[in-house]
Order: sequence, then structure tokens, then C-alpha cells
Amino acid sequence: MMKNYNKSYLSSLLLGSLALSAIGFTAQASAVTIENSGFENNWDGWADTDPSAISSDSYTGNRAAKITGSSGAFEQTVAVTANTQYELQAYIKGSGTIGAIVAGTSHSASGGGSSYEAVTVSFNSGSATQITLFGQYGSGEGRFDDFSLTETSEPVDPGDGGTTPPAGGQCSTSAELTIVSASDNGTNDGHGPANTIDGDLSNESRWSSNGSGKQITFDLGAEATVDAAQIVWFKGNTRVSYFDIDTSVDGSSWDSAVVSGQSSGTSSSYETVDGFNAQARYVRITGYGNSSNTWNSIIEAKLLGCDQGDIDGGTNPPVEPPTQPPVTGIDLSDWYLGVPVDNNGDGKSDSISENDLVAGYEHPQWFYYAADGGLVFKAPIDAPKTSTNTSYTRSELREMLRRGDESISTQGINKNNWVFSTYSSGDKSAAGGIDGELVSTLKVDYVTTTGSSSQVGRVIIGQIHAKNDEPARLYYRKLPGNSLGSIYLAHEPNGGSDQRYDMIGSSSSSASNPSDGIALGEVFSYSIKVVGHQLTVTIMRDGKADVVQTVDMSNSGYHDGSDQYMYFKAGVYNQNNTGDADDYVQATFYSIVNTHDGYNY
Repeated sequence: MMKNYNKSYLSSLLLGSLALSAIGFTAQASAVTIENSGFENNWDGWADTDPSAISSDSYTGNRAAKITGSSGAFEQTVAVTANTQYELQAYIKGSGTIGAIVAGTSHSASGGGSSYEAVTVSFNSGSATQITLFGQYGSGEGRFDDFSLTETSEPVDPGDGGTTPPAGGQCSTSAELTIVSASDNGTNDGHGPANTIDGDLSNESRWSSNGSGKQITFDLGAEATVDAAQIVWFKGNTRVSYFDIDTSVDGSSWDSAVVSGQSSGTSSSYETVDGFNAQARYVRITGYGNSSNTWNSIIEAKLLGCDQGDIDGGTNPPVEPPTQPPVTGIDLSDWYLGVPVDNNGDGKSDSISENDLVAGYEHPQWFYYAADGGLVFKAPIDAPKTSTNTSYTRSELREMLRRGDESISTQGINKNNWVFSTYSSGDKSAAGGIDGELVSTLKVDYVTTTGSSSQVGRVIIGQIHAKNDEPARLYYRKLPGNSLGSIYLAHEPNGGSDQRYDMIGSSSSSASNPSDGIALGEVFSYSIKVVGHQLTVTIMRDGKADVVQTVDMSNSGYHDGSDQYMYFKAGVYNQNNTGDADDYVQATFYSIVNTHDGYNY
């Protein structure tokens, strides 16, 4: 069934409130089951990324996990109770990082030594009922053993507010606190402190100050119980940052919260530093450079805590914790995912099935739920690809109308794919749908900034794919010297060359800054629609006129009865293979809706 979407509907998808589910109470705290927690059955229950191996040098038993390189990691998804405090523990020898991905936020800790040492991470599950546990490379080779996950508090009913700390100042339920302002002593390089609280995760929106002892201070506007910070470090996946954190009620007298802290060096997402339990209005981070140089650079920061009501005239209530994802936003039942890892060792990127996605699959780097409920897709330049014939990497959904019924082939004119209404009656009866529309709401967070001028800054965010070619590829492109990005459409006739249509700005590699362009972090929507021979692509933005491009496909070679089946794709398909290996593209999707005549979902 195809539907028509208007701006008010799209706005409701984007701006609608995220409702929290009612959470009941359980009896007493208990351990969470982790399959094969000591690796005695090799990698059973875990998904590992090379370079990884099973070692006989173990803490207990006969086996342990071994990670030997910067891309090495392993993970497992487990069920948890919402709004509950947990402690994750593992034993590490050498160097390594363990953690948990909770609603898109990474909570992690690093450790290890010449012999096995216990490393622990504390976190609250918030609204999540499934989380991903992981271990990954630290600053050198590491071995991991005996994972455990234990409840340390009973669930808290959100109806009680969850904002009153128990004796001693510890929050029973943490929420994001509103930061009123950020400041430093003025010695930044032009990347000012306000960039760390603007919600923009692009590299250009950061605070940077060179030298040991440089400080950035966050003001909550009112006194609160602060128990954690979440920080996105600049180049956080390639270097370790060193820091202290102090808190203050008045901005004059300071108490130590974290001494000799360091980031993981392996994550470009939020990293959690917790355990403060401090009554404070001000939180100060002092940087001591990083493992590569003396720069201190933070892209984004959040503070978590409770009891931030009207104190001494302050009016700064906690932000409700996010839920994942909005129920009307993204139904993964009819998609599978291509993700840029090769866990099965077949030389190609892995495909995650519809059933695994519905069961809650996430990858801590390339596919995960963000704190705002959006679904993040990220693809680096240097990573496994879908086949030896593919030039670029992707983190991208592929439409699967079979909805998990693996007795239906992925290819061909069958119930997994759709056809145009100009096809024969036999083809239309055999297909899963007729004609189609893909409507997505998203923001592009980051594009590549290195590589050849013909490829830098470009990413495909939506497609129609046929048997071999693509009737529609929708590009976003922002050049390094421009503050705004362009949108353009490529139509590829069957066996032919691309026909390119500039929609917003120019696709040129030397384009000037588009006057009506779309900035990184700016939310917009697109529609890719086919009815018979006509392809229509529409870009929709609040407060602006729609931008529409139509293409007559009558002579494009897709209507000649040669098994030309169709499927939509959405996510990020990196269109740069010439830049730095760790350069990447990233987008956050808030809604992906696919509809077809004859497809009643």
C-alpha cells in the first residue's frame, strides 16, 4: 500500500515526543546471563572483529579472548531491565577496553597490566531493555576473561520522577542535565568552548586548546547532583586523551572528581566517565594533551545527574532520558544491513538479517542508536566492502519485502522485491509490491574531508537499486571549504551512463558554497517515488519550499521484461576511497518509511 506524506506528517515524525514505557519493579538484584562469558567455547555467543583470537593464557579456565590490533573487538547483546544500575566487570591482561552500548551511548573503562586485573564499568540502563557489551583494543595487545554483569540497584519507576538522590548524593536514576554555558580562558585556537554543547558532532564543531593544563568549564546554571560526564573526543578513535575532572558549587573552590583520566583511544562516539556523585554547579575538565601531541580537543560534552530543580533561584530541570527509536520512525522488519566489518572472514562486509535487526543488533562504531533516538550509520574509507567489484564502503539498509522469510530468495522478481506498474501482469503478480516510495528524515553528521577533489565530501543517502544498475542515487555533498552541502540526483539507465540532476547547490568538485544548502547536522527529509515510468525525488525542509526533480524513465531500459526487479536502500554509502583510511561519512536517520501498492505493511 502506497501512502501520501505531507509536511505536517513529516514534522510529526521528526518533532514528536518520545514516550517512555511504564516500568515495573522486580524483587532483588541479580546477575545477567552472558553467554560464554569466559570464552571456554571459543567465540560462541560473541561477534568478533579481527585481529582477534582465542588464547590459552587465561585468568580462569583454559581460554581467554585476545585482541592484537587497533580494529580488533568483540561484542554480545544481552537483555537488561530498564532504569536499573549495572556494573560490568572483566579481567584484562596487557591492555584493553571493556564497555556497554546503552541506547547508542558508550560506557567504557580501560585497564590491564602484566597480570590479569579487574576492570569495571558502572552505568544505568535508562529506557533500554537490550544493550551491547564489548571488549576492544586498548594501547597494546590485550587478553580478556570472565565477563560479568550485575544489577546494583532495583529498577526505578519513571513515574516517580527518578530525580531525588539517596543519602550520600548518588542518583538512583541519571538524566541528562542542561548545560547553560561553556567557557575557557580564551587560549583556544578559534574552536571555542560553546562548540562542545551545540549538539553538532562534526569535527569542525569542537573546542581545541594547545598545552598541558588547559581547561574548559561547564555551567549548569543551578546546583545539581552530577554523577557522570559523556565526552566525544576529537580523533577519539585514533588517540588517547589525558584529563582530570573537578566540580564546584561556587566556581571558586574545586573538588576532584576524576584524577588521571584517559579516553579509550578507540571510540569516535560518546565515552562515559562516571562515579562523581558530586553536588555542583560547575564541572571543569583539565586536559594534559593526548598520545599524539599536546592538543586538548573535545567535540561534544554532556553531564548526567539528578535533583536539579529550583535551587537558589535556578530553574534547570533534567532532560528526560531518550528512548530508542520512535515507534513510528524505523521498522527494521523489512530491511537487512550491510555493515563495514568482516566477522565471518569471507573477505566481504557482513550482512545482518532482518531478524537480527529486529532482535536489536547494533555495532558500537558503524550502526547504533544515538542518545536522541536516531539511528546512526557510519562508514570509514578503509573497511570491508560488499564484494570485490565494489569500490566503496557502506553502512546501509537493503529493502527486504520478504520480512525474514528466508525461503524467498533475495534476488529476482519475487516477493522480496518490487516492480514498476508498467511491467507485465505476470511480473506484477509475482513481485512483492508495485511502484514505490521511500520517505526518510535524517541529518548528515559528517562527510570526508580528505582525498581527491572529485570524491571528497560526498555520500549516497538513498537509492533505488535494480538488478545491476541504480535508477536513483541521492547524494549529499559538502566540500571542505564550504559551510553548506548540496543535494543531487543520479539516474543510471539500464547499462548506460549516469544522468545527473542538481537539486540544491551544485555537484561540481569546485562548487561555491550553496546559498540554500544544507548544513551538517541540519535535519531534512527526502522522498524517492516511482509511479510507472516517472521517477520523482523531493527534498523537504521546515519553513522552506520543497525542491522537486522528475525523471522520465520511459527510455531507461527498465521496462523491457528482462528480470529488472527493484529495491530501496537507505543509510550511508561512502563515495570516497582516496582519503585517509580513518576518514568517514556519518548520518543519523529518524524515520525510514517504504511503501508499495500491493504491499500491506
